[in-house]
Amino acid sequence: MKAFGLAPEIEIQDHFELWDMNLEAMQVFSACSDDWKMTPQGKYKSIDKLALGVVMEMMEVANRKEMLTDIIAMQNAALGVVNNG
Repeated sequence: MKAFGLAPEIEIQDHFELWDMNLEAMQVFSACSDDWKMTPQGKYKSIDKLALGVVMEMMEVANRKEMLTDIIAMQNAALGVVNNG
């Protein structure tokens, strides 16, 4: 991929633990997987908050403020991987 000027493939682990308390946040985060904003340089910037709001509404998330906090934490952790990978 680097030979073509593209980002290298991200190594994905096929097994991880997910606590029950984080299941809904993971489902929302996964549902937003194609809703990332990009910089002009082709780097990931953030999850589109309008799309996130629609996803949370469709998934009937009860506490949207808490979910937003969780998703932003996951987004920031992901940015460190996908942009520096």
